[in-house]
Amino acid sequence: EPVTGAERGDMARVSAELLDQLLNNAGEVSIARARLEQQLGSVEFNLAELSRTVTRLKEQLRKLEIETEAQVLHRHDQDSGHRQDFDPLELDRYSSIQQYSRALAESANDVASLQQLLESLVGEAQNQLQLQARTVTELQNGLMRTRMVSFQRHVQRLARIVRQAAADSGKQAEFVVEGAAGELDRQVLERMLPPFEHLLRNAVVHGVETPAER
Repeated sequence: EPVTGAERGDMARVSAELLDQLLNNAGEVSIARARLEQQLGSVEFNLAELSRTVTRLKEQLRKLEIETEAQVLHRHDQDSGHRQDFDPLELDRYSSIQQYSRALAESANDVASLQQLLESLVGEAQNQLQLQARTVTELQNGLMRTRMVSFQRHVQRLARIVRQAAADSGKQAEFVVEGAAGELDRQVLERMLPPFEHLLRNAVVHGVETPAER
């Protein structure tokens, strides 16, 4: 009776070249994310500088308003001869310098609001990059797992090599493997197999006595 796809689990055949390309793309995404994090860090640093600048600007404007008011009052006192009907609010309405300083103060508040908004946006961007970092890590780990193969699939091949070497050299040898269920990267395992085969042949031919000698 044939085995259905549901019984053996859904499988997809993907070329090794495509897997390598996907891993490289995931690596490029990770590098680009790291660069964005670095740039956001620079933006955050400059926003902190902007915040300190706005604080200094507000303080300077406050001092300017105090000094301007003092100068205007002093000038009015000199011009009016200390009239009893002096109204300071009248000076505020007609003082262009005070109007400009207040406009600057409002502009400074607007800049502070923009700075806070940018800080909030930078914080959200950093959170999104952290989420992306986890996603990219999971993607890379998933792609790496698709490259992993069990050592068990090559045990029979190595056992045949041992049997053949024993038969050719008139030796008796038994091939025992422990932990063959472990997985290795496919490319790494492919590079390891030829040295394994060579070691096994040499072990049988040069490291095992003939039955008579034993």
